[in-house]
Amino acid sequence: MTGKTLGVLSMCMVGAVLTATGAETSKAASAPAKKAQVVISSLPDEIKLIVGDSETQYYVPRVRAIHQLSDNLPADQVQACYGFLYKKLDSQSLPNLQFNGLKNELVLALMRQRRKPTELAEHLVKMYRDKSFDTTWRDYCVQFFGKWYPEAPKNNARREMADTLWDALKNERGNSIAGAASSQLCFLSGRFPEFDKKAVSEASFEALNDPKCANISKVALLQTCAVLGNEKALPIARKLAASGREPLLKASAIAAIGSLGNKEDLKILREFERAKDIRLCTPAKTAIAKIEARTFYKK
Repeated sequence: MTGKTLGVLSMCMVGAVLTATGAETSKAASAPAKKAQVVISSLPDEIKLIVGDSETQYYVPRVRAIHQLSDNLPADQVQACYGFLYKKLDSQSLPNLQFNGLKNELVLALMRQRRKPTELAEHLVKMYRDKSFDTTWRDYCVQFFGKWYPEAPKNNARREMADTLWDALKNERGNSIAGAASSQLCFLSGRFPEFDKKAVSEASFEALNDPKCANISKVALLQTCAVLGNEKALPIARKLAASGREPLLKASAIAAIGSLGNKEDLKILREFERAKDIRLCTPAKTAIAKIEARTFYKK
């Protein structure tokens, strides 16, 4: 093979390499950019501990680490926190309330950030709507709709939190979620005109009067009706106080009677006042005081 032939072949090979390289470069440039993934191993130890990526899985050291988080977390650490919130109960070993307690404290830490997390509302709504999450966490998400709404950036996700509260009150009556939604709507109705008090009161009474409504939700629904002065809830409260078997529900009914009732209710309230169960006697004393005060001022 002559030197001239070798030269020609070399030029052809170089051209092929340049052509291939150019094609790859063009392909890379035209490909859509992929979102950067958080590399857990690059995170500080306290974040690894919180999100469950360390040898220690116990609740106490992890919740302590959450309480010590900075209020100025960098973006990768915030994303790692969101990743933990999306973990499912059955994917780890902690009991329900401990696992969801960690999530609860972590959301509070995110809410305290100096840079308001604009994406927090979107994540909370998404997790609530995903029924593969356990009921406890979905209930917590609903509670955070009310807590975060006053501080959340005014965007579409904030409006979705409001809409979802009404949806939860209407469609989640078989568990605790309707009650949680009612409580948050009641809270927001005292601060924001877009949450009409009458509408919240009527929707809460409708849920309370629903035969399919779970007792755990009725506990909160009674209080919303009492706070907003819905006297239609009084007969239900009287019935639940007299015949209910669950102390928490009876206590809520007694408290509602204190807010909505009259002197005719004092007899049964005094019976509860003498009860040995502090969960009943304490709200009974408060209810009696409220009714007696109203009766006095009406004279």
